[in-house]
Amino acid sequence: MFTSAQLPNSTLLMIVGSDQPDQVRRVGTRIRLGGSTDLNKLLPPDVHPHRLHVTPQSLRQARRPELDGYDFLLNMVTEPEGNDRVLDNMRKLLRGIRGKVINRPDAVARSTRDRVARLLAGIDGLLVPKAIRLNGAKPDVAVRAIGNAGLSLPIILRRTGTHGGEILGCLDSLDAIRDALTAGDHIATEFCDFQSADGLYRKYRIFFIGDQLVFRHLLISDGWNIHAKDRRRFMLPRPDLLAEEEAMFSRADGAFPDPVHRVLDAVRERMPLDYFGMDFGIDPAGRLVLFEANATMNFFPFLPDPEFAYVRRCLEPAQQAFRALVGMETGR
Repeated sequence: MFTSAQLPNSTLLMIVGSDQPDQVRRVGTRIRLGGSTDLNKLLPPDVHPHRLHVTPQSLRQARRPELDGYDFLLNMVTEPEGNDRVLDNMRKLLRGIRGKVINRPDAVARSTRDRVARLLAGIDGLLVPKAIRLNGAKPDVAVRAIGNAGLSLPIILRRTGTHGGEILGCLDSLDAIRDALTAGDHIATEFCDFQSADGLYRKYRIFFIGDQLVFRHLLISDGWNIHAKDRRRFMLPRPDLLAEEEAMFSRADGAFPDPVHRVLDAVRERMPLDYFGMDFGIDPAGRLVLFEANATMNFFPFLPDPEFAYVRRCLEPAQQAFRALVGMETGR
């Protein structure tokens, strides 16, 4: 770990780390962390914040880092799954610190898929699929837990800590779920259909950065498990779909109807994080369907294809919001 005394003066400290050694890599003088946000790329290129690397063994060191000199302490450990020790060590290191801690470690720890589902349930206009945690080592107990929790089939089954559409399947029987379970923890989530009237599926992504909302993109596909690859595969040959997404950028927070913005405002009120992203669909009844909301969600990269140049309109408002969040002059 570095202490503030070992580095030049700075008002911003970025805190990185992971319980898993294979998630942390040194590239030259920089630390690359898997399972973390990439919003730090919104900082000006000439700004190089101090970095503190927290490990599961950090508190065993005789000398603690000197953190009181920082005005803003930016937690970049955004994946709650598998980072219990690092987040707990960070919480202890930050106890009593005078500076503003952005995305406090205890708030990140409460942002697992199952806990967020419980947190956001009941918001008017938001359909939150039930989600529970399962122990794959006990498949019979896991299957009973699904029934006891009242989850409806089909069920999306995934390992904890996975993103980017990495699932074990969308399964329509308890026997199939039992067979798909592997060692370790899993998340079982109800599948809620969000197919549009034209037969396509739409996934919206928005970022909450401080008190600002920034629309990131709309992905449209012919299948429900929508990902970035569908932008070129499915959207690129369809000028009408490109025009539909481009129209969403007429407002920095997305050209949604007012009821959608009211739902997003309610999500902002309930979530304990200072910055996070949210993926969602909109069902034929006009309800938002929550896919996930967490701070690990990626903002970058942007595709170089000129047909998608309009997506970069989200960059400036995101830069302004993030720089304001960490106490920088937004004009930089």
